[in-house]
Amino acid sequence: MRREFHIKGMHCESCAVEIKEQLGLTAGVKDVDVTFGGKTANVEFDEGVVQEKTLVKKIQDLGYQATVADEPQREARGA
Repeated sequence: MRREFHIKGMHCESCAVEIKEQLGLTAGVKDVDVTFGGKTANVEFDEGVVQEKTLVKKIQDLGYQATVADEPQREARGA
């Protein structure tokens, strides 16, 4: 599963690197891309090993606010 997380509180590129490193060390996480400019983290993970809420908590434990991004593309297709 791949999910996007919105992150508030990043002040520089080093913040993005810190988040990427921590998420990358998490069991079940396969790939992580964190962008400072976009204030997002795109994480590919095995949902049988780790849950979204665990990833959000990992980001929060570093001192940032994190939420799971909505998926408007799925909602907008039928409209």
